[in-house]
Amino acid sequence: MIVQWIGAVIILTVTTWTGFDIASRFRKRPGQIRQWKSALQMIEAEMVFGHSSLWEVCENLSKQLPDPIARFFQEMVENIDDCDDFPSWWSGHLQRHWSQNALGKTELEILHQFGRTLGQHDLEQQQKQIQLTLHHLDRELHEAMEGVEQYQKMARGMGVLSGLLVIILIM
Repeated sequence: MIVQWIGAVIILTVTTWTGFDIASRFRKRPGQIRQWKSALQMIEAEMVFGHSSLWEVCENLSKQLPDPIARFFQEMVENIDDCDDFPSWWSGHLQRHWSQNALGKTELEILHQFGRTLGQHDLEQQQKQIQLTLHHLDRELHEAMEGVEQYQKMARGMGVLSGLLVIILIM
């Protein structure tokens, strides 16, 4: 009997923790979208006004942005010798770092598309691509802000309730 209660407490603890973890990802999402927007604006400023190379821009961003985005740019610069195709390089690093973000698949696709154009055009076209990407991220930010509270509560509640359901079904 005691073993069943200990098991029930463990199940409830794990499912509740999972629900709260998912809720925290919903809470972090708007802030991380804002950080990516800042990164894109900094890329635009450095390329257009500073005439910096992509590698200089990445190095500067790794020092100026908070984690996990700073780590993304830092690792891009650290392994610069292995790069022969920047868009593939960008996409590969996005894939490796994506699990550290609280962002969704839509933001991943937006940033993949941006990476395909980065460094491929003249400054004017690049600036237009950055503005287009910022517009898409604005849309995602608006959506994230609208749903953050609702989805947080739902995730926490689902964690607790799913644990209780499992306990009821087992006992």
